[in-house]
Amino acid sequence: MSMEANPRKLSVAMIVRDAAEALAATLDSIQQIADQIVVVDTGSQDNTLALAQARGVTAISHPWQDSFSEARNFALSQVTGDWVLWLDAGETLDAIDAQELRAFVNEGADAAMAYVMIVKVPQTAGGIGSEQIGKIRLFPNNGQIRFEGRVRETPILSLAECEMQLDALPFPIRRSHLEHDPQRKSRKAVRDVQLVNLEIHEVGPSARLLICMAEAMQALGDHQNALTFYQQAGQLAEPNSTESLEAYYGVLTAYDEQEDGLDKQIQTCLAALEYYPLDAQLLCAMGGYLQSQGHLELAIRSFETAYKYGQINPETWHIEDIDQIAVSCFALATQLAGQPEEAEKILNEALAEHPLSIRLRRQIIDMHVKYARRTEAMEHVQLLPESFPNREAYRSAVRGATAAAQKNWVAARPYLETAFRNGCREALCLRWLSVTLLALGMQNEAIEILNVWRSIDAASLEPQQLLASIEQANATMSLPGESRTIRIDTSPEGARSARTADAAARKQDANQF
Repeated sequence: MSMEANPRKLSVAMIVRDAAEALAATLDSIQQIADQIVVVDTGSQDNTLALAQARGVTAISHPWQDSFSEARNFALSQVTGDWVLWLDAGETLDAIDAQELRAFVNEGADAAMAYVMIVKVPQTAGGIGSEQIGKIRLFPNNGQIRFEGRVRETPILSLAECEMQLDALPFPIRRSHLEHDPQRKSRKAVRDVQLVNLEIHEVGPSARLLICMAEAMQALGDHQNALTFYQQAGQLAEPNSTESLEAYYGVLTAYDEQEDGLDKQIQTCLAALEYYPLDAQLLCAMGGYLQSQGHLELAIRSFETAYKYGQINPETWHIEDIDQIAVSCFALATQLAGQPEEAEKILNEALAEHPLSIRLRRQIIDMHVKYARRTEAMEHVQLLPESFPNREAYRSAVRGATAAAQKNWVAARPYLETAFRNGCREALCLRWLSVTLLALGMQNEAIEILNVWRSIDAASLEPQQLLASIEQANATMSLPGESRTIRIDTSPEGARSARTADAAARKQDANQF
C-alpha cells in the first residue's frame, strides 16, 4: 500500500466469495493506491480468505445474510478512509488509471458528489464487441450512504437523501474473462433467483427485480420465462426510465429464440423508439431487422441515424464501440444496395474519425480485396497497429485474396495457405482460401477450412452457407464419376451475393442488443 502521507485516505472495499482465482489480480491493481483494503468474505469454501490475509489487507469473515446490500453495508462499517472505492474480485484498474484516480481523490473529489465509473466486460468468443456499463463506485465515507436491495443493490436512494449528485470518471474498471465462465454464470443465476424471490416476498415485484429474474432465466437457458419477466418489468417500469429501456433490450434478445420472432422484434423496436428515438443500440437493432427483410433503404437510414446522432444510456449494458458498429453496418448496407463508392466514402470518413479502429480498417480492406484493388488494400494493411495479431500472416492473406478476387487461383493459393499455416484466422483469409480451394477442385481441403472457420466464429452464417452449397452441389450431381469442380462466382454481383451471409450475421449481432 502507498506509504505517502496522502491528504485524503482512500479505502477499497470488496465483498467476495470463492474468489481465490480472481482476487490476486484485483489486489495487485490497487494495492499501491489504497490506504486501506477491506475484503469481506461471505462464506468461501476455497482459500479466498487466506489469500487476502496473506496480502496484508483487512480480511474479515462475515456470514452471508442473503443480501448483497447487507454485506456491503457491513463492509462500509469497517472502512476508515475518507473515500470508498468499490471493486469486485476479478476487476482491475490499469496502472495509469489507478494513479490518476488516486490523484483525483487527493485533489479533485467533491464530498457532495458520488462518482460513476465504467465497468467493462471483455468480448465473448464470436461476440460483436465488449460490453460496458456505468456504476456508482466511488463516494465519500460520510456515514450516511447505505445500499438497499438484496440483489442489484444500489446506494441511489441514500445519495438522494444526502442531496448528493452524480458525476462520471474516465477511469474504466475491467473485468476478467472469468465473467463468461458458464458454470459461474449458472451459479450466479441460481443465487439471483433465490434473492429475487425473497425480496419480492418482502416488498412485492418491481421492474428492478423482474429484470434481474429475467437475466437469470436467460443465463439458465429458459428463454420463454425470460421473455415473460422482461415484459412484466416493462409494464412496471416508469416510462422513459433506464429500467424501461433495459426491459425493451431484454424483450428483443428473448425474441431471438423464437422462430417467428422477427416481426415481434420489429414491432417491439418501433415501440421502444417512440420513447428512445436516438438510442444507438435500438437503431442498430432496427437496421438489422429491416436489412434481414430486404428493406435496405430503411436499414441504411436507421444505421446512418445511429452513427450520426445515436446516444447510449451509460446505466445500461451497452456495446463499447457502438458508434463504430453503426457506421460499419451503414457502409455494409450501402454496399449491398449497389453503392460501393458511397460505402467506401463512408468508411474513409469514419476512419478519419477513428483511425485506430481495427473493425473499420478490416472492413475497408475487405472491400478493396473484393474488387481486386491490391495496392489500396495493402496500404490499409500497413496502417494496422503493430499489436494486430499475426500481422505478417494477414498481409500474406490479403495478397492472396486480391489474386483470388481476379480468379488467379494458382497464384492466390500459396499466399493464403502460408497465411493460414502461420496462424491467420481472419475471416478474409478463411473465406478466400476456401473459395480458392473449391475453384481448384480441392473440395475436401476447402471443407476442412470451412469447419475451422465455423468452429472459430459460430455466429457467422457464411461458412455454414458455403458448406450447405457444397452439400447441395454434391447431392445434385447427375452421374457418378463426373467432374465435381464447383463453379465459384467472384464477380462484383456474385461477391455481393456471397456477402449476404455476412449481412445476416450482422443482423444476428444487432439482435443481441
